[in-house]
Amino acid sequence: STPLYSSAASDVYKRQVKTPCANCPFRNDSKAIQLQPGRREGIVERLLSGEDATFPCHATVYRPDSRNHDEEGNYRPVDVSVCSGAAALARKFGRDTTMVQLATRLGFIPYDHYDEALAKTIEPEDLNVDRQKARLF
Repeated sequence: STPLYSSAASDVYKRQVKTPCANCPFRNDSKAIQLQPGRREGIVERLLSGEDATFPCHATVYRPDSRNHDEEGNYRPVDVSVCSGAAALARKFGRDTTMVQLATRLGFIPYDHYDEALAKTIEPEDLNVDRQKARLF
């Protein structure tokens, strides 16, 4: 059968980061970078509600070679991964992000792609997520 997607798109997803980067804000250890109060909750609320389809890994957005920025420094993503910490945390809340759902259903990544990240990310009870904003009824 003919795939519904291009092999180039599939190759991009195969390179997706599987575990939280060294200082992912969703890590469950002291290496996690600190964000402004409420920022992690806001990210999670938008991901779970579907307001945001994905959250990019900051380590892939700001690559040392600047491949995701043009000559003037404007953001032009060409090689960015989904934040595996955010993806794993969304799954802990019982809901995959929109982008992870699509990638899984189209066969770009296996369902267990972010399983390694689960043990390395914070728990839902570590955050004060507004259940209504996150549409967790």
